[in-house]
Amino acid sequence: MKKALLGFSIFLIMGCVSAPRVQLIPEAVLSAPGLNEGTTQKTTLHWWLSLQDEMLDELIELGLEGSPTPQVALARFEQAQIGFEVIKANRWPSLLGLGSRDVRNISGTSSDTRSDLGVLGFSWDAGLWGKRRLEIENARQFKKQRWYEYQSVQLALSASIAETYFQIIEQQMQLALLNSQLEVSRDLERLIEARFSRGQSPVSDLYQQRESTQSLKQLKIDRETNIEVLEKSLDVLVGEVPDSNARVKTKSMPSKLKVIDARQQREQTKYRPDIRAGYARLQQVASVAGIRFAERLPSLQVTANLTSVSERGATSEWVSRGLDLAIPIFAGGRLRDLEHQSLQALEEERQSYLALWLAVLEEVDGLNYQYRQQKAVITSLEKRRGYASQALNAAGNRYVLGDQNYLEVLVALKELQNADRFLISEQLLLVILWVRTAEATGQPICQNLECLES
Repeated sequence: MKKALLGFSIFLIMGCVSAPRVQLIPEAVLSAPGLNEGTTQKTTLHWWLSLQDEMLDELIELGLEGSPTPQVALARFEQAQIGFEVIKANRWPSLLGLGSRDVRNISGTSSDTRSDLGVLGFSWDAGLWGKRRLEIENARQFKKQRWYEYQSVQLALSASIAETYFQIIEQQMQLALLNSQLEVSRDLERLIEARFSRGQSPVSDLYQQRESTQSLKQLKIDRETNIEVLEKSLDVLVGEVPDSNARVKTKSMPSKLKVIDARQQREQTKYRPDIRAGYARLQQVASVAGIRFAERLPSLQVTANLTSVSERGATSEWVSRGLDLAIPIFAGGRLRDLEHQSLQALEEERQSYLALWLAVLEEVDGLNYQYRQQKAVITSLEKRRGYASQALNAAGNRYVLGDQNYLEVLVALKELQNADRFLISEQLLLVILWVRTAEATGQPICQNLECLES
């Protein structure tokens, strides 16, 4: 009866200590629109699939599989997973077998004395006050942290590949436009030179046009250099050795981008990998605080040994068992200080987690605002291009009617090409802002918490 009562008492106190409670969304930001404590997430496709670009899909898939950066993060996760299994194994008793033979020779004689010893030892740390459970929870949260860090690396890599990919496309489009501009500039130069020879144009116009042609040639060289550098950067991002082969063929910018819902982005913020990793770190520190408190309380060790000794033909066996109760009576304040230190570490982690949330909200809101403003810039540039196109059509019509010479047509064409160059650059910025905004809430691998345990 006493043994049963003791066992029941141990069972009751094994889980009575818990870690301090922490929140996924800090109180300071919980009142923000679109945020709540729920953890239900809708299944979404990888963010880049909405661009419907097969070449980009292949590059990102190649990078996620071949780049060493995510592989390093994956190896760290695997280590944390193994460490979690090691900590879980500590819940179980340990069984140790020991065997030895001792031979003693007596000097000057041929006789000897042999003794055999065999010990089977059993020990189990009862893990009073929930200390063992807190240690397991600490290891579990560390595993989650490593998993979400792995996701963060993949998310950042996919965005870097996409940005580099569209930068190459933009440079290729600019290069094609520069080749057209060079043809127009040479035609203008020849016309102005002919007019100058007839005394119809000043020499300054000729020199100015020649300078414009040389500037375009320099820009062309710069674009070719940028394409080569970006291609090599793309090689490295996908985990390949840089070479001279072009991965990106000449294409155009995405004409239609998926509509960004700012309110939905706020709701999805709590699923960001860096937020989840930060929350896992916070839970780890809270678990350590609980462990430090449990260490100030008594601990119980259950032991049992089966011993067998054989000497001079006689064999003896006995069983010993015991309960070792350790009570920390005085440690010079060390255990108390360790507990206080863990609580301060928890407060530090709370504030760091709050700072992370504020930075994330600032990033999401800032990117949304920049994206809306950039769309307005694109609208303005499209109108400018439309006016330049109308001016070119008008100059062409007047030239056909004989009201002006072809020089005016070339000047109007040059203005249209300049408008196209500005538009291409701003379209690239719009796409990059879209990529970064999508990255702010993208989930490249795991759509919910359950997949972590699978």
